[in-house]
Amino acid sequence: MNSINILEVRIDDIDEEFFLKHVDKLIQSGKQFFVTTPNPEMLVLASKDQEFGHILNASTINIPDGVGLKFGARILGRKLNNRVTGTDSMFNILRLAEKKNYSVYFLGGGVEVARDTAKKFKKYLPKINIVGAEQGSDGEMSFDKWDNEVIVKHINSVKPDILFVALGHYKQEKWIFDNLKKLKTVKLAMGVGGAFDFYSGRAERAPEHIQSSGFEWLWRLFKEPHRYKRIFTAVIVFPWKCFVERLLNKKPQR
Repeated sequence: MNSINILEVRIDDIDEEFFLKHVDKLIQSGKQFFVTTPNPEMLVLASKDQEFGHILNASTINIPDGVGLKFGARILGRKLNNRVTGTDSMFNILRLAEKKNYSVYFLGGGVEVARDTAKKFKKYLPKINIVGAEQGSDGEMSFDKWDNEVIVKHINSVKPDILFVALGHYKQEKWIFDNLKKLKTVKLAMGVGGAFDFYSGRAERAPEHIQSSGFEWLWRLFKEPHRYKRIFTAVIVFPWKCFVERLLNKKPQR
């Protein structure tokens, strides 16, 4: 698996086909692993938070989620050939789960979002084995000890093979990192950010031609202007940090 380094975080330069085959192989091995979906905003946060950077680099697979990563790699004098979005990967993993009869659990999102997401996927993939869909938080995405014990106990009771966690970046990756070993049957755990909102119908994805053009951030700014700080981080702060890193390194890594 080819990888490059962007702002001290490993990004695996893989395509969707390789990703799915590798995921299937790992699930069949019976070993536990977790997948993250780094994007420019996450890499900026990781550059400031050593713990978050450690968690991302400890993951089994860091898919290249976002056209911005290709731009950042180019600034750094490196090459990133592929883009694999977390939202699309979730759907493709679920198709794999239906085909191979892997059981699935959805954790996170706002009130009823996980359950609505499960209902939508039961329509798309009628044979999918969804064994749980829970909000798993108090509405503010803060886990106290009692909540976490209940969540872990419930996940273990229904014995999923695959766990999707949608708590927003950092929270979801940290939760997976801290709890995966407690989840006895889970082979794959993956943080999927806002994917539940898209699939439940609570948020609208940009048209495909806008996604592929790299201007999905502009679409989201138009649709959700309150996200301007996050978008500023992704389209201004991230390239600037890559530029500064390039200046500080005489020889670009490949």
